[in-house]
Amino acid sequence: MQIVAEFISKRLPILIVLMAISTYLSPVYWKVSSWVPSLLLGVVIFFAGISMNITAIKGIRTKRRELLLAVLLKWTLTVMISVGLAHIFFSSHSEIAAGIILSGTVPSATAATLYTFLAGGNASLVIAASLADIVISPIVTPFSILGLSGNHVSISFLNLLQSFIFIVVLPLGAGLAVQRGFPQFANHSKSITRFGSSLSLLLIIHTIVGNGAESIRMELGLLPLIVFVTFVQVVFPMLAAYVIAKKLSIGEQDARAILFQVGLCNTALAAILAFKFIGELAAIAPIVNMIINLSVGSLISNHFAKSDLIKAEKYSSGA
Repeated sequence: MQIVAEFISKRLPILIVLMAISTYLSPVYWKVSSWVPSLLLGVVIFFAGISMNITAIKGIRTKRRELLLAVLLKWTLTVMISVGLAHIFFSSHSEIAAGIILSGTVPSATAATLYTFLAGGNASLVIAASLADIVISPIVTPFSILGLSGNHVSISFLNLLQSFIFIVVLPLGAGLAVQRGFPQFANHSKSITRFGSSLSLLLIIHTIVGNGAESIRMELGLLPLIVFVTFVQVVFPMLAAYVIAKKLSIGEQDARAILFQVGLCNTALAAILAFKFIGELAAIAPIVNMIINLSVGSLISNHFAKSDLIKAEKYSSGA
């Protein structure tokens, strides 16, 4: 199980691409009710709750300045860039524009915590900020898409709040309860967590792309532009957040955490919300964003890890 889990998790971006392409080209796919993708993401959130380090989060009280900056940049920088890109490039394609905005107004991705850890950053800061995201997102998201044209582009606060409760809050709470009640299971479930999360994400992509294949074919010519816009949507906030954090004399570990917290959003949730409340076309941008943020996040975390290793080797050789 551990070998399979590591194989899938390390190659998740390319596996997502292959899953999306193969599902799009295949005449056969797993036809499911609209609640199934939500249930699958709930499984991912449940596993995240099991593996969450609660003890480390309690120590974040000494990092109030860093936490405030992470939350502030996420809900100003990322949101404004997402809204701006949507209106500049897709003002005449309201569903796609809504998908782009949703990709920047959902909580941070569980991958943000993983990549922060791999990069030697403060993963507890990301977890604490993501908990704040869960409260803020249902409020910000409906207002962010208000300016879009189109009769079908609207999400009510109550509908969004209900979705967050069932998809995010309850599974996260259940995972935390399992961790608290069965600490031995939590300690030995890392391979199960990786495998279950990765498999659930792949199934989410399969079901959404399968249901939206016909709509995707109608707008296939826009895909290169969607890829470009989502690349900017992911990379620019990450780099800008890191530079701003360093300019404000934030420590390196916390600056790395802010980078991933601000740039990597839970676009699986965005795809599900887009598919559920707006339409198949709206789910294209979140899926593309998921591929890009996983890939870019992996590259940046590897860069930081290698940089730290080189510095450690130089220090040891100098000593």
